Formats: sequence, C-alpha cells, structure tokens
Amino acid sequence: MNDAVQNQRELFALLDEIFQKATGKAPKAFAPLDGFNAAVRSSLPSRANEAQSALNWGIPKLYELYSRQRTSLFAAAGTQGGLKVVLGGSSRFGETQLNAVRRLILYADTVLIPDPVFAWIETPRPEERFPHVQLLEAMFFLLRLKPLVDCASAYPPVIVFPSFERTLAQQDTATQAELQQFYLDVYSPLLGQRFSSVGQIVEYSVIEEQAFLDAVARKQLFVAPGGPLDEPLDAAIERYLGEIRRYRSVEHVAQLEGMPKGQLVGVATMERLEPQFHLMQNATELKAQPLLAIEQQAHYFKLLASLKEDVLQGQQIISADTRATIDALSHKDLAWLSNVGIDALAEMRMNNENESFRERLSKTTSLLAGADLGDMDRVAAEVTRSIGSMVNEHRQEALKIEAKYQPKYSGMAVKGWLSVGAVLIPHLAPLVSVVAPAWLAGHYAQTKAEERRDKRTLANSLLGIVATAKNSLDSID
Repeated sequence: MNDAVQNQRELFALLDEIFQKATGKAPKAFAPLDGFNAAVRSSLPSRANEAQSALNWGIPKLYELYSRQRTSLFAAAGTQGGLKVVLGGSSRFGETQLNAVRRLILYADTVLIPDPVFAWIETPRPEERFPHVQLLEAMFFLLRLKPLVDCASAYPPVIVFPSFERTLAQQDTATQAELQQFYLDVYSPLLGQRFSSVGQIVEYSVIEEQAFLDAVARKQLFVAPGGPLDEPLDAAIERYLGEIRRYRSVEHVAQLEGMPKGQLVGVATMERLEPQFHLMQNATELKAQPLLAIEQQAHYFKLLASLKEDVLQGQQIISADTRATIDALSHKDLAWLSNVGIDALAEMRMNNENESFRERLSKTTSLLAGADLGDMDRVAAEVTRSIGSMVNEHRQEALKIEAKYQPKYSGMAVKGWLSVGAVLIPHLAPLVSVVAPAWLAGHYAQTKAEERRDKRTLANSLLGIVATAKNSLDSID
C-alpha cells in the first residue's frame, strides 16, 4: 500500500505541475470552485500557446506514468480494507462529484475514484468539442483532493485509479460481450420484449418507434442531464440536444440530430446506461459500495438495482442499510456536509474520526428495519436528525467550555474587555477574541491559552467539523 500511496502522490504532483504550466496558477488561485468556466473564458484565451505547450509537455508524461502504474492503483483499491465506496455514473469529475467525495470521506474508510484525467486521454474523443478544457477542468477539481493524498493517514482516504473503461468497451471482446448482455438484461424486461442483440433493440426503436417511446416514458428510462426525473419525454429530448450542442463536436451533433426520434432516444439512453455498467463492474471487482453524485445518475442505478440486485447483493458488495445511508448522505437536505474543508478532512482522517461518524450513523440506520433504495426519504430524515443531534451536542460542549472558564476571569481587571460567546469556529483557524496587552497578568494569559486549547480541540473533533460545516454558508475551498 505504501507504493500505491507514493504512486498517487507522484500522479497528483504531475497533474499540479501541468495545470500550473497551462494556467499560470495553482487551482485555488485560478478560480473558486464555482468559477472555473468564467476563469477559462477570461484568462485562457491569452494563454492559449502556454496551455497547449503545457499539455504537449504533460500528456506524454501522464501516458508514461499511467503505463508504469497500469495495474498498481487498481490492485491497491481492490485490496484496501474497510468500508469503501467507488464513484461512478459518469467519467466527469466536477464540483458535484467533488462534494460527494467530501461528504463520504466523513463516513467511509476510502473513496475510490476512477481517474477522470486519464478518461480524457485514454482514447481519442472526436465527439467532444472542447477536450482540452474538459481535461483541465478535471484536473482543477481533482487537485482539490491533494491534501488527502499527501496526508500521512494510516490508510488512504482516497484512491484515484485508471479504470480503462473506454479502452475495454472499444477493444476488449469480453467486455463488449458483457456490455451487450447488460443492455439485453435491461431493455428486455423494461420494454417487455425478448431481445437477443443490441441491433434488435435499435431496430425496435425505429420500427416500433411509438411503442418504444411510450415504454421509455412510462419507465422513466430517459432522463436528460440536469433535468427532473419526471420531465416529459419530448422536453427531456430537447434538454439533451441542448446539452450536446454545447459540448459535442458539430459532426457528432449532426449525426445524432439526423436519427429518427426513437433511435436518438435509444442511443442517448444507452449512453446514459453505459457508465452504470462500468460502476457495477468496479463495485464488484473492488468490493466497494457504489457512490453516485448526481440525482439523475442515481435514478438509473436504482432502476437497474431492481433488475441486477442479485449481482451486487449476491456477492455482498452492497447491503441495504449501508447503501441507504450512503444514498442518504447524498440527499439534498445534507448538501451542507460538503462545506467541510479538505484540510479539515485530512486532519480528521489522521484521527480516524470517520469511524466515530459511521458508528453514530449506524446506530440510527440500524433502527430502520428493511431500509432500501425505496426508503430514501425516511433514511435521509433519520440521518439528518442524527447529524442534527451531533451539532446540538457540539453546542452543548462549547457552552460547557464557556462555563468552565468564565468564573476564572471574574476577578481579573480585564473582565470587561472579554466577549466570550458560544461561537462555532472554523476548523484549524485561530479563535477570534480580544488580545490582551503584554502587561496583563500572566494568570490571564495562561487561562486564556487553556481555554483556546480546549476550544481548538473541540473544533478539530468530529463534532466541531460537522458543526462548522452546518454553519458555513459556502463550501470551504
């Protein structure tokens, strides 16, 4: 495992160097988390030559590094013990995926991430309109995890591994056969037909177009990127076309727009389903719980779980209560958990605080007998309540610290200067208070130092980290 940790650090160091050569800045200095697109539009045009030179220099080095690490990181991800989750549903890694990882770092032992940078250089992507910008975007968000990669935790909080999904789907006959069977296992029961090849599915979508579209709409088999789950099919198609016109090449868009409506929906749906196939493969091979960051992708997983449940549960890859908790942590009501700063997460993992967090939540979800994918609202409500009680517990601990030290100040001449409140402080930040002049009595300074140590300990604890996130308006970059 030490070799895998070192390999990851080498990878992240190279990604950081490429990004800085391309943009002239480190990721944090380049833009806030929600400002990548604006920063690209304002700064990259003037650095087009530097960016291209950086990629021309860096991509061969990445190829060489990935060649050396071809199997080591995947093997390390598979042999890593503890509770693991593997991210899936898309090859992209943006703010939403980053936030999902940040939330699960609080709960899981290790989050496994298919390398989103490798995905952009693994095979040619002629269908993409801005591949180099997408490559830099993947680096921009992935590099936010560098403190977790560099920290000296006893076991790695994250493992980023190349998954070779496109290579296998395009070149490996065994994977191609498995993928075709996956489509048959999905479309046959959902459409009420007995298909024996993908070609038959495409043919059915054209010849029996209306029946195909009616079944797709009824089963909610086509959900457009960013669209609501219950969006009418025609509106979802328009949303999908609008999305691909922004990011796909002109030739690729023309090819899709030239298809009959049924065939377009069939192709687009397969495009949405293929990442689920790779997620299930990774979950099985790595013995990890699936993690989906986006609601639409989670919808597809839940749809497939009813058809493929035996594949994952039969191998004890997923359990109902753990899976329900992981999904609950991705619920919109707990989005604020993503506010925890990466440095805070690294510090927390050094203290194995995630095990305490998981134990607390396990006591809650163990009471939910029979919780499954259909009980997300119920599980999310209980998990929210449990975390809320942790925040209240933090407040009570903060008040106890205030009560402990307040009497010690009562006899001091500087008592009127103090403004001591039960304030939740940012993780690892110095406490905000009035600084006594140098001539104040040493007793006051010593007492205040003790109080600060106690408060800092509380802030650095699991309770403090969660409470700070709860009271932060924005994600701590």
